Amino acid sequence: MSTHPFDLLMELNERYIRLDCAALHMARDLWPNLAMPACLNTLDRIAEEVAELRPGLSATLRYQAMRQVLVDEYKFTGAEDDYFDPDNSYLNRVLDRRVGVPVSLSIIWIEIGRRLKWPVSGLNLPGHFIIRFDDEERFILVDPFRMGRTLTIDDCRQVLDHHYEGAVPFSASFLRPVSVPVILRRLLGDLRYLYTINHDWRRLASVLKRLSAIEPDNARHVHDLASLLYRQGDILDSRAQLSSYLRRRPETADDFLAHEKLTHLEALLASLN
Repeated sequence: MSTHPFDLLMELNERYIRLDCAALHMARDLWPNLAMPACLNTLDRIAEEVAELRPGLSATLRYQAMRQVLVDEYKFTGAEDDYFDPDNSYLNRVLDRRVGVPVSLSIIWIEIGRRLKWPVSGLNLPGHFIIRFDDEERFILVDPFRMGRTLTIDDCRQVLDHHYEGAVPFSASFLRPVSVPVILRRLLGDLRYLYTINHDWRRLASVLKRLSAIEPDNARHVHDLASLLYRQGDILDSRAQLSSYLRRRPETADDFLAHEKLTHLEALLASLN
């Protein structure tokens, strides 16, 4: 059983998983001595500044208050010039530098909202990640990456058309709030892509381990991680990943590759003894 703090959090019911803590524990793969209390205190302080504006119950006024603090005062914005810098996906670095990718910036807005007990949610729009503010009468769509500007539903359709050239039709389901695990999976998915194209196999292995903690029965994560560990010469860990996966799932046709790899690893281990 893993003892990594992120993995242990993922074993909880999702309603007990704090998004900010999970994102910071994820960052400990790169910064083992990360001072989490300092990061959490920064979010607490920002939330207090937003609360001091006393915007009331309106989604519009709450949005304006949060934007005033996060964008006008703290200057949080999208990393237009160095979008593919992995630091843009780690919450501690986003808090330090005040630039990030859509999902990491959205985490800050969502966490400020959680502290204030405001309904601020993440939306997993294909090709982009945005948030929404709700009250009893309306919701407001917001793009934290582009200086917190508001979006219309037509704007969201244009985002899809820009990224997918009409291949992905707009669906009202894209505007439904998503869970903490979905947000974390989106964040890790960005890093998975970056570390793959940069051939940073050590950090990719860490990302795959965190993805496996979110989706322990996802064969793709397990197969990719086991293969990567094997290529790096870490045969024992590769075997452990496959064995753990096969113990959790009954034997099915989908597990053929896992069984094949495990058989090969067991034969190799026997030859080394």
